[in-house]
Amino acid sequence: MEKLPSLVIVAFIFTALLSGCMSNEEESDELDVVTSEMSEGVTYDSVTLKCSYHYPGYYNDYLILTWRFEPTDGGEQSVIMSKTNQEDPIYYGRQSGRLEHVGSRADLRIDRLELLDDGIYTCEVDFYLAKSYGTGDTRLHVYHFVDFVDILQYNEGDYVWAPAGSPVSFDCKATRAKPAAELNWYKSGALITTEEGTYTENSDGTFNTESTLDMVTTLSDHNALIKCESKQDNRLLLGQRKYDSVVLNTSGAGFKTGSLLLTVLAVVICSLI
Repeated sequence: MEKLPSLVIVAFIFTALLSGCMSNEEESDELDVVTSEMSEGVTYDSVTLKCSYHYPGYYNDYLILTWRFEPTDGGEQSVIMSKTNQEDPIYYGRQSGRLEHVGSRADLRIDRLELLDDGIYTCEVDFYLAKSYGTGDTRLHVYHFVDFVDILQYNEGDYVWAPAGSPVSFDCKATRAKPAAELNWYKSGALITTEEGTYTENSDGTFNTESTLDMVTTLSDHNALIKCESKQDNRLLLGQRKYDSVVLNTSGAGFKTGSLLLTVLAVVICSLI
């Protein structure tokens, strides 16, 4: 009977140690998952989201890879890819036909980018037998090259009758650009104004820009090319431009090119009759 307290103490210590071991087995070690903080792409192009990690050293083949997507428009996060062990990946949702798991880790390529692909992507790696788990996020920005640039009420290359000394005004519009397009005006290749335009946001996150050029013509402006050109402030779009242009006629009758040629031809025919 005197040994009973000692046995109770030993049993208590054994139970505590066993409980600690079981608790440690249930906990997962934090896995360092490395992703890019930010990535950028342009609509219709492709982008690869990076996701790398180190193997735990045991049970390396027993893992679940998952990619989740949360759109910037406030929609709910959803699973877009899952891959278990050495099986082929499964893709889900609107992007499924444009996704591909690439490389030896968890990189994800998105083809034919759309504006709706803009958002936060989470790479989740779970070595479920090794109890090693981690995640990493990437913010993807998707940009769009402006659809159209148009000098309103004129066709490309139109001759515009504007007698020397008279005021003339041109309105230009850039449609669906992300980021918003800046509109610059040129006369015979020389920049003549960089005035701020008016910006309107569309429902898809793109912007329309409108700009007006007011000028008073001179005789030296005859045959001058007036050009409205877009510029988007993004490194992926810096070298890309769209424009529309017209030609000033300050010394002759107000004919467009086609009308002028027809008139000259009619005069020649009449003189031969």
